[in-house]
Amino acid sequence: MHVIDVNQQDPSGESESSERLVVRRLVLPSTGTVAWTLIGPDRRPVEIVDEYLAWLTHNERSPNTVEAYARDLKVFWTYLLRRELNWSNVGVRDLAEFAAWARQPADNVVVLAPEAARRSPRTVNRMLTAIIGFYEFHGRRGNTLAKDLVVQTRSGWGGYKPLLAGMGGPKRLRGRAVRLPEQRELPKTLSLEQVTAVIDCQSRLRDRLLFALLASTGMRIGQALALRHEDIVVWEQRIQITPRADDDPRARSKGGASGSVPVPGELLRLWNDYMHIEYGDLDSDFVFVNLWCEPRGRRLTYRAVDDLIRRTRTKVGFHFTAHHFRHTYATLAYRDGVAIEVIGALLTHRSPSSTLVYTHPTAADLRKALAERGVLQKVEDLITCPSNT
Repeated sequence: MHVIDVNQQDPSGESESSERLVVRRLVLPSTGTVAWTLIGPDRRPVEIVDEYLAWLTHNERSPNTVEAYARDLKVFWTYLLRRELNWSNVGVRDLAEFAAWARQPADNVVVLAPEAARRSPRTVNRMLTAIIGFYEFHGRRGNTLAKDLVVQTRSGWGGYKPLLAGMGGPKRLRGRAVRLPEQRELPKTLSLEQVTAVIDCQSRLRDRLLFALLASTGMRIGQALALRHEDIVVWEQRIQITPRADDDPRARSKGGASGSVPVPGELLRLWNDYMHIEYGDLDSDFVFVNLWCEPRGRRLTYRAVDDLIRRTRTKVGFHFTAHHFRHTYATLAYRDGVAIEVIGALLTHRSPSSTLVYTHPTAADLRKALAERGVLQKVEDLITCPSNT
């Protein structure tokens, strides 16, 4: 088994030396499959966690998802070590205490203000999802404590449904035993002027094409980096989003999503200019590749895009991420009257609920709607004081 250590910078925020736990990336030589494991204080895989992560990989969960779960379980295992708890003796109260601990800036600090917390409620809830999944997995394998920790989903029976389920008897309640309240945030978007500024300040056609593609299709950056020339259907003015088994896990369609997105003719002309002027006779399947650094012709990486975005932020003078283009595309489409199910198909959402976030109006949307119906004027007339005569 080929092991690559990727812990020089650990997104979980826990250092290797202080916690003695390490998340490692594995490449299985027989299949080339990317997997993840958690290395314990004894420098061996934490077997009970490894079994769960291997099961996720075997069931073709995204390597990005498996990595995130591995890092979340690393934080949880750090908590267990500090509290000298055995994983098999954890109860709901312990999970609640873990949720509070994960928010603390330090062990001896109590969070009084949300902005002082080390992690957001959303991040902690994601960790709890990974932990609950871990216990559900082992509960199905015979661990009886799982029933106290796993919130039943679907019909209340987890992934299984007994033959006579629903024929009578008490129904199990749905919900999460431990969950922090989250403040719902609207997707961050860019103005059309900001989108134009980002595209126009690019001196290279490749970079201009990348941002124009994100803005005019709403594609995820992973989908864009995995794009191949055969996916661009010029005669139909569309781009086919196709997940492939050999795609780099860092540059692939989320959840194996596929779809077809119509594109404007101007984007195709920009792609054509890029191919003739910069790409030339380079032999590569991928659209976005290294052209000015080695290895030339290699698919563009996330790190290269992050560097490009940082340089562009300096030029335009405002903060943005690649995902802001996706939010902007979906928000504009919804405001222009595109049906929500069509937007979901364009964004290759697997669940309709993922698209509903774009239906929540902003304060500007509410003001515009009230003004169009004359409500604001009527209210203003009601409260206007009569002038003294």
